[in-house]
This record gives sequence, structure tokens and C-alpha cells, in this order.
Amino acid sequence: MLAPVEYREALEAARNEWHSKNHPFFKTWAAGELSNAAMRAYCQQHYNFVSNASRYSGIMYGLCDWHDARVLLLENLNEEEDPEERHVDMLSRFGMALGMTFEEGRSAPDLPTTAALKDFIINTLMMRSVLEGIATLTIGLESQVPELYAPLIDPLRNVYGFTDNDIEFFTLHVVADVEHGDAGFEIIINHSNDEREQQMVIEQVRQAAMKRWFYMDGLWLQYVEGRQWYPAADAVAAA
Repeated sequence: MLAPVEYREALEAARNEWHSKNHPFFKTWAAGELSNAAMRAYCQQHYNFVSNASRYSGIMYGLCDWHDARVLLLENLNEEEDPEERHVDMLSRFGMALGMTFEEGRSAPDLPTTAALKDFIINTLMMRSVLEGIATLTIGLESQVPELYAPLIDPLRNVYGFTDNDIEFFTLHVVADVEHGDAGFEIIINHSNDEREQQMVIEQVRQAAMKRWFYMDGLWLQYVEGRQWYPAADAVAAA
């Protein structure tokens, strides 16, 4: 069985194999070269993804008996549903700064890769172990966020010209998700009982990070490279 430090290193390594900070979509964004249309698409697809965050935390809260995990899940749920300003409302504010209406930011259909990520999460939470569910949410997905958004802050301000109010969604998550990610690592390390469970969770983290990478592939292919997802269906409709 891996010692705690070795286990955390193995979890981080599994996540980092597919860490979306290395995805060309985020690399292009951090270089200040991402188009307005691609940023709009990110807002739309990310709303479709993260608008379910409180549901994911709620499902795990109901399934999990561990007090430390329930505290973290409840904290996540309360932050997402803060009546003063929900996190998705901050995302919508950025979308409006890009020129979208509130409704446009919340009415786009899922790309296939967005739908696949959401399905993966729900299937994990409902069909696999509590350990794998919490590891998916907190390590495979949430712990990536600070390193995704921190490189964007300077170009969002100084290249694209957004105000701090416009980009609060990003600045907030750079700080908050460091704490949540660390808590997730601690919970997983404390509740993994043997080498079999450790290896199971390491692989689950790898799969979660991979699915997030594929989610970013959908945005990159559609809104940067200009791929159409359903060319065969389009050809049939035109015939």
C-alpha cells in the first residue's frame, strides 16, 4: 500500500497525464489569441457543465457517510447556490461582457463531448464507489481549475480588456478550488483502505481528467478548427 505522500503523488500524476491546462484551447486563450466566438462557446458549454455542480455534490452528500467528505460537499453545494450570487451567475456575467445576452449564455445545446462528460460524472456517482465519486469530482476535475484559470487572468485583463467584475468567475475559482482540491486529496488518502482501492482511485482520476480533456476537444474542434460534428446528418438533410 502506498504511503500518503506517495499516494498523493500518484493521484497528481494520473490527473496530470490529461490535465487540461496543457490543452491547446487553454494554451491559446492564455496567449491572448482565442477568438470572441470561442470564448462565447466556452461560456455556453461550461454553463451546461457547471450548472449541474450542485446536483453532483448533492448526490455524493446523500450517498456518503464520511463526516469530512460531507462537510466539503456541503461547502461546495452552498458556494454554488449562494443566494447572493451563484457561481453560474458570475459565468453569465462574463458571457454578457463578451456580447451575449443572458439567455444566449444558457440556451446552447450540448456538444457531444459536453454531454459525454456529464454522462461520465453521473454514471460514476451512481454506479461506482463513493471513493471513486469523490475522487472524480474533487481531484480529477475540481483540482485542475486553479491551474486552468490562473494563466488566463492577465490576458483577460490586459489583452482582452475585461474588468475585474467581468472575470470574477475565473479569479474566484483560482483561490477557492485550491482549498477544495487539497481537501479532496486528504479525504481520498484518509479513506483508501488498501492497495486495491488506491489503484482503483488512481485510475478513476486518470479517466476523469481524460474526459475533461475530451470535453475541451469538442470546443477546440468546433470553435477553433471549425469542425462540424454531424456532417453525415447535414448531408442527408440537404439531399
